Amino acid sequence: MSKIVQRLNVKLLAVLALVNEEAKQVDGFSHLSHTVQFDLFPSSLLVLCHFSDEQKFRDAQGSHVETKLQKQLHKLLLKKGIVLKNPKMNLKLQGPAEKSS
Repeated sequence: MSKIVQRLNVKLLAVLALVNEEAKQVDGFSHLSHTVQFDLFPSSLLVLCHFSDEQKFRDAQGSHVETKLQKQLHKLLLKKGIVLKNPKMNLKLQGPAEKSS
């Protein structure tokens, strides 16, 4: 990783830790994951907020949790000098994984 990418990654991980703390307040939240391609950053950033229970996932979808977390991600990255063009594309809620039979 180049030094620029390393600095971006440090900023990103710090922001994601804060978003994770905020998401922990949501009933049913399990964990946070993300993918990113730094050559296409920040548009390539995708943060997934995972839920362990289908009903709690649906409850979160209905209570604007996704929008709240998107705004939080956008605000925190902006403070670090990183501008998201469309935060709705950068953070999504994710229900429980399908169980294989």
